[in-house]
Amino acid sequence: MALGIAAGYFRGLVDDIVQYVYTTLNSIPSVLLIAAAVLIVQVYIDTHADMFPTTVQRADLRLLFLCIILGVTSWTGLARLLRGETLKLRELEYVQAAQAFGVSSWRIMSAHIARNVMHLVVISLVMDFSGLVLAEAVLSYIGVGVDPTMDSFGTMINAARLELSREPMVWWSLAAAFSFMLMLVLAVNLVADAVRDSFDPRTAMWRPRMPRAGGKTVAPARPALSEAPAS
Repeated sequence: MALGIAAGYFRGLVDDIVQYVYTTLNSIPSVLLIAAAVLIVQVYIDTHADMFPTTVQRADLRLLFLCIILGVTSWTGLARLLRGETLKLRELEYVQAAQAFGVSSWRIMSAHIARNVMHLVVISLVMDFSGLVLAEAVLSYIGVGVDPTMDSFGTMINAARLELSREPMVWWSLAAAFSFMLMLVLAVNLVADAVRDSFDPRTAMWRPRMPRAGGKTVAPARPALSEAPAS
């Protein structure tokens, strides 16, 4: 939020630096960057085993760095979106009036611009959640996600894959993991659609209703279009 709003408000050198940073991050495949970061953490844990004596501490540290690297690689889309919205908001009358009255840039960005872009933040947060769930499942499945001792969708699917080679084949554990992950992602996507419809005035089909006698309400009738005069 801070980088996107600052890039759109200050423009110039600040905008160039922020655009260079998120363009560079976008040019690197996110899966490779996440895998490299997790492997570096794993090597650090193995070489400093005395600092992490228990399995729980090692698993928690690996989970923490996985969350950090997912955040580092997933903020660029929101920053680009907020930059474009801030470029539009900074040209509006109330922002220019605040600048004319000598209000500080920090106050304008926090009180006027940040509050008017919160709907984009909420929508992006809900919509990116399903993508992060799928990313964690894929990374844990290939062994570069959370610790194998922790329960997650990726470790459950990986363990269920091994059960398929048994005789008789155990398929219900894999089906359960896929089903619950599908239900979670589908539920979050439905919530994202509802949040988007609630915050986007262009998609909200709202019409004012006029009160009348008897406690009931009625929608006002649309004015009829006047006919063009005969030539």
